[in-house]
Amino acid sequence: MKNIRLTGCFLGLAALMVSCSEMNEGFSPAQEQISINGTLEGFSALPSTRTQVGSMAGDGALLMEWSVGDQVGVFGDNTVNASFTGNHTAPAAQTTFSGNMTSGDVPKYAYYPYSEQAVNLQAIPVTIPTEQAYADVNSIAAYDVKATDVITDKGNGSYQLNMRQMVSLVRFEISLTGVDGLATDEKLQRVELKTGAPVTGSYTYDLTNLDNGFTGSSEAQSTSLNLTFVNQPSLSEKVIAYAVAAPGAQGGKTWECMFLTDKHQVSFTTTALCDFEAGKYYIMPLNTTVLENNQAVIEEAPDLVEEETANCYMINAVGEHSFLATVIGNGQKGIIPGAGFHTESAYISPKSAKLLWQDVEGFVDAPSVRLGADGRCYYTANQNVGNAVIAVYSGENQTGDILWSWHIWGVGDEMPSDEVYTNKVGSQFTVMDRTLGAHSKTSLYVTLYQWGRKDPFPNTSVYYVDGVATEVETSFPIYVSQTGTIAESVQHPAELQKYIDNTYGNWLGETNNYLWGDTNGTNPKYPDYLEDPTACAGWTDVKTIYDPSPVGYRVANKYTWTGFVKRSDGNTAGISGTTSRLDYINYVKYDNGYYFRKNDSDTEGTFYPQTGSRYGSTGTMWSAGQGSVLMRGGSSRYWSASPYDIGGTTDAYSAYMSIGSYTDVNGSTPWGAENKVNVCDFSSSRRDACAIRCVREE
Repeated sequence: MKNIRLTGCFLGLAALMVSCSEMNEGFSPAQEQISINGTLEGFSALPSTRTQVGSMAGDGALLMEWSVGDQVGVFGDNTVNASFTGNHTAPAAQTTFSGNMTSGDVPKYAYYPYSEQAVNLQAIPVTIPTEQAYADVNSIAAYDVKATDVITDKGNGSYQLNMRQMVSLVRFEISLTGVDGLATDEKLQRVELKTGAPVTGSYTYDLTNLDNGFTGSSEAQSTSLNLTFVNQPSLSEKVIAYAVAAPGAQGGKTWECMFLTDKHQVSFTTTALCDFEAGKYYIMPLNTTVLENNQAVIEEAPDLVEEETANCYMINAVGEHSFLATVIGNGQKGIIPGAGFHTESAYISPKSAKLLWQDVEGFVDAPSVRLGADGRCYYTANQNVGNAVIAVYSGENQTGDILWSWHIWGVGDEMPSDEVYTNKVGSQFTVMDRTLGAHSKTSLYVTLYQWGRKDPFPNTSVYYVDGVATEVETSFPIYVSQTGTIAESVQHPAELQKYIDNTYGNWLGETNNYLWGDTNGTNPKYPDYLEDPTACAGWTDVKTIYDPSPVGYRVANKYTWTGFVKRSDGNTAGISGTTSRLDYINYVKYDNGYYFRKNDSDTEGTFYPQTGSRYGSTGTMWSAGQGSVLMRGGSSRYWSASPYDIGGTTDAYSAYMSIGSYTDVNGSTPWGAENKVNVCDFSSSRRDACAIRCVREE
């Protein structure tokens, strides 16, 4: 992506920002060192007119900068799609790119953004999404496309190129104060355009003939262009926003225009008086005059059923599925302002997608995973049981940064159902009937989670990466972080994260208790916490963008499980403690896990399998207290969403339910931990990966 800088409104018809870039290659017998000095072309405006779609009231330009991690592709006579990567550590107008070319070859063509699939210089692939999101001018960067067929030899191994813009922009200028029927306190949510010719979709272009622009089949293109406003600006202010469009013939064609606020829907039609040219932007004004001249219709906003989003999507059927890949987690409502999250916006602009891993071979067909022009990620499930993780990237062909990832959970033939628990003080919780990621209602195979992270990890002995089986019985990949940030965890969804300098066992360098939305720091009152009147349902905040639960669910409250034990001798920790009393546990039976009673009259129980856990420092499946590797059927830990304060130290701990190993003997046992159910434990480090049981959102 690129960072975009709006430098002023009156900079000239074709104002450019020069980016003098050098590309230096490492030397080898098959390579030689060259440098390329380049310029970046910005977006210019057309002379002003009074059209609805077309011109700028004055001259202006958007100027461009290179972003960190930017890559360009280079072709020569004997070099095919060489990747050159910028070495800059901050957005820059000038930078140095490094890459390799065949010895004796010279650069002839270059393009941005780099794509591994661009093996034919006469068919460089481009995708312009129909669904776009706008937060600020930097949002344009996600869809920027540049290329050059002019590279000048300056001598002494130095070359000069001039990158030209290949896309167009629609500039929305929205000023709606004083419009009858609209109030200034309304929030602008979305603009939808139905144009007269394709403006989004999948295209290719020819580096040897850039003047021909984009080409492609109409089946892969759309006349729709929709822009969602991330920050939902008020109508009391003038709003400037941009959307990216494919160049093409629009002059004389009818456009259907609609914009939505939180209270009204406004619709009208207009005529475009000019075609879209690459490197130009075109004004789409929305104001009183425009609405009056085009007989705009103002209606009450429809009761739209917005697509609910989450970090986990359940499926129970084979075939093609999709999810919205431009919204992270549960959307903007999942961001707590000022909570130190890695972003303040729930909207992203990915360019490609990939299957990272799955715990059942062939569950998801890896080649089927793709990012559509509509902003959705498509994939085909060959089976309906298993777990998989799909990630989206900032660059084409799985290049650049991982922007987000999602858990695909194949639940079998039927979707999970809900059960109602009654805890010790009579509060009720509506809880999913199985553990998150379970292969079935009673399966020991589930997914595990570091506290506060959205990313699942398998408790299986084998998982599959790129179709290859990888043994993970005793370890799972670890990302050793030097800084311990949330952003790092987002970029490494297929690895447990270990912050190397944290002695308390957190995967984060700076503690954040807001990650799963329960910021209630009130801890249980020992020894009477089972009857503590505060031990009730409810959270102080919201389900967050990092919550790993499916739509409609969230990570459990710390008091969800107090009904699973009976009042004993006042033991403050393990209820049955070191006495290992089965009669202190409120259960129906044991079978590789407890069937706990949901209420006093329950005769069937709800199954909590002995899932095992993964030690966050090594990825090892383990059981605390025995010092040995222990997989499924031995012990388990179930995270709550609640942080835990122990002696003023919140770096490492959070409340959870722990279940020790089982023996059919009451009383003392060799280990002293058998038959021990602690419904509000706190000793596990946040970097450890434990199981999750989801509850219905309130």
